[in-house]
Amino acid sequence: MSKFEDGDRVVVVNRHTVFTSRHGEVIGFKDDQDFPVKVLFDGDCMEVCFHEDELEFEHVYDELSKKAADEAPLLAPKVDTRPSDAVSHPSHYTSHPSGVECKDIIGHYPFFIGSAMKYLWRAGLKDGNPPIQDLRKAIKNIEFEIERLGGDF
Repeated sequence: MSKFEDGDRVVVVNRHTVFTSRHGEVIGFKDDQDFPVKVLFDGDCMEVCFHEDELEFEHVYDELSKKAADEAPLLAPKVDTRPSDAVSHPSHYTSHPSGVECKDIIGHYPFFIGSAMKYLWRAGLKDGNPPIQDLRKAIKNIEFEIERLGGDF
């Protein structure tokens, strides 16, 4: 049972996602999923599912945001200090200007969409390779998703 209900106003507080500080409304639940709380963001049609630990009630967030970062560590910026590791934490995983790891975003999407996003996210960052191969892989994954949905491309 979630602490949130349909219609609750929420803010994304997970510091590992590009959606951090985005406001929206809870519009449903997927109880059989790792990220069961479905949120519709303000100002667009984007729906994203989150674990309830990644969200806070909007009124609580607003109160916390008035406090200094040392009083509200939930809002303090996250700096990745982990050493680079060729298998589990290569440097290109956090090369994005936000410092966010792609895996923290793509887990919220269907497989082929997440894979396309991964190739776009890291395009040209691995070993200084030109981004063309990564961009082609992203296109291929989008084509796979279109095919999976029964569409033509």
